[in-house]
Amino acid sequence: MKKLALILMAAITCVACTKKTENQNALAETSVEQTTISNDTTEQIYMVVEQMPEFPGGMGELMTYLGENIKYPSKAKENQWEGRTICQFVVEKDGSISNAEIVKSSGYQLLDIEAMRVILNMPNWTAGIQNGDSVRVKFTIPVTFKLQ
Repeated sequence: MKKLALILMAAITCVACTKKTENQNALAETSVEQTTISNDTTEQIYMVVEQMPEFPGGMGELMTYLGENIKYPSKAKENQWEGRTICQFVVEKDGSISNAEIVKSSGYQLLDIEAMRVILNMPNWTAGIQNGDSVRVKFTIPVTFKLQ
């Protein structure tokens, strides 16, 4: 890109409860979120599991995917807008992405939209595993937009 380099830094952040408590129920409540689905059953969304979901090829490939697929919006380039969008999504039992949302805006709607577009178009991940079963896991990814 003509003397304009896009540096994209992505880090996977997973919310974890590390403090041990005497009450195991309290720990379970902090690491699992309940979501009601259409057939009136409740599916758990885990924050931390025994085997976390993984992007195909691992973290390095995730960063490569983001770097190759994010297109810096031209208006953002012209105005020299930079920022970090924090996206959150659920990796489903089949590895697909659902419930994507922006939990913290970069301050620029165009950057937020671009981050979300790329998140929603990610290939399927390897599902998370808990007690030998595939489970739904919530993930948080900060996407940083920086011009140089």
